[in-house]
Amino acid sequence: MKPIYTFLLLMLCSLTVAQNKTMNVPTDLVVKLKDNYFNAQQLDLNRLKTGDSKLDQWLLNLDVVEIQSIGQSQITKTFLIKFGTERDISTLVQQCKKIATVAYAEPNYIAIGGGQEITMSASQTIPNDTHFGKQWGLLNNGTQAGIGTVVADADVDMELAWDIETGDPNMIIAVPDSGLKMNHPDIASRIWSNPTEIANGIDDDGNGYVDDINGWDWVNNDNNPTDDHGHGSNVAGIIGAIANNNSLFTGGNWNSKIMPLKVLNNTNTGTYAAMANSIFYAVDKGAKVISMSIGGSGASTLLAEAMAYMNVNNVVFTVCMMNFNNNETYYPAGYSTSYPNIIAVGATNPNDQRTAPFFWSSTSGSSYGNHINVVAPGNFIYGLSHTSNTSSTSYWGGTSQATPLVASIASLMLASNPNLSPSEVREILQNTAQDQVGNPAEDIAGFDQYMGHGRVNAYAALQQTLGTDEPSALPVPYFKIVNPIRSKQLEVISDGTFVGVFKLTIATMEGKMVEQKTVTIEAGSTIVPFSFSAGNYIVTLENEAYKKIFKVVNGL
Repeated sequence: MKPIYTFLLLMLCSLTVAQNKTMNVPTDLVVKLKDNYFNAQQLDLNRLKTGDSKLDQWLLNLDVVEIQSIGQSQITKTFLIKFGTERDISTLVQQCKKIATVAYAEPNYIAIGGGQEITMSASQTIPNDTHFGKQWGLLNNGTQAGIGTVVADADVDMELAWDIETGDPNMIIAVPDSGLKMNHPDIASRIWSNPTEIANGIDDDGNGYVDDINGWDWVNNDNNPTDDHGHGSNVAGIIGAIANNNSLFTGGNWNSKIMPLKVLNNTNTGTYAAMANSIFYAVDKGAKVISMSIGGSGASTLLAEAMAYMNVNNVVFTVCMMNFNNNETYYPAGYSTSYPNIIAVGATNPNDQRTAPFFWSSTSGSSYGNHINVVAPGNFIYGLSHTSNTSSTSYWGGTSQATPLVASIASLMLASNPNLSPSEVREILQNTAQDQVGNPAEDIAGFDQYMGHGRVNAYAALQQTLGTDEPSALPVPYFKIVNPIRSKQLEVISDGTFVGVFKLTIATMEGKMVEQKTVTIEAGSTIVPFSFSAGNYIVTLENEAYKKIFKVVNGL
């Protein structure tokens, strides 16, 4: 029986955006005021007042129905103006620019998610219960079937990277996308919770969003970023699917919190205003890594300002190159040459070559250009479903899928060494990427426009991360496991932030628990007997205040 292909992303949408470089919302205008002319006391969005009398006077002659702040208005001085009917936005932009108090005006451009899904028929063979064997991008043994030509080790060596670091439970990774299946058991416990907001119908933290307990939805303007397309659930799961729960898949980061931010609708399209808003929100709420698998063809001052905001706040930003198999620049990836915190990511196949084409179209391919930084596995990527808690029979393809994998690696690097700057993270990823593994006609020695600096290698990146400072100078991220285990003794090092009684669980890599007991963790070094056979294990330390999952190697 042949596989049944179900495309969940409308191909027409992708083609329209590719052909119309100025596609924008015909009822929206983005305006930024000059700093000296913004008056916060006059700001009243409910009465359609921006805080500038000249701009407000101009708007009186138009059918304005709503004005929204983009980011915190006191910081950005930027607004999304919505009209009741379609307008000639290009004409309004030119008129608005003539107002002396306006810094810039531009359309609200439209972007699309950079990946597509296929659902396989139930008759296909499922490798095992946990499905980690399907995740060839993390560990590729060369035996995976049904995904084209497979070359052993065409992966990021994630299983070796986990020997060093599995993630910081206190770190926030933001994912602006189509949202997330919020109750999916393979990621629900990893969802970020806003510590300064309670569900009471009041904007407790004063950020302009009422009851934003678990993020925000800029498509429907509410506090429920539930996924109604599927792209976001797949992308978020690549980063944060729960490890060691004997279910479905494993995320690249086992501990950090995932902040779901909905900016794409059920056709996988969204606006630059929503994208910028999500970035300002994530930075203001403490995200250290933002993964955005979205791209649009229009350059934008608004998006560039969001990039600059991340940069000055030391946030790592991974973004997809898109899937049009050409060297056209799509944004925000195009800003990687302007801001050192941005990592523009292309996609590779299971044979380690640049993906061209993806499984879903013979004319598709990982986009390229001089603004690309690195590539990562991005075709035939299985992941979480937005319609089912148990489905494991669909996979995605796109630079969308490569991007969150790189975000995962960046988050492990920051967990291992919080002193790294975003530019250092990018530099290490580039320096440790595996070069000349792809098509020799494209993947030449050094940087090239097709593969950038090469296919990322998580293990090499973590090794170099540890070598950027003297080991004694590196802060201990609350708990650290000494790998490998020697002399049947597991050593836990604590910086003293969390001490006392913890539940310790030891399980095999297949999820089978072999021991569970309580241990007392002290500041400094704590020795725990480890009497199991040689091999790899997953260790969990947990109490009411703190939980972290480790991979350990028992070398005897």
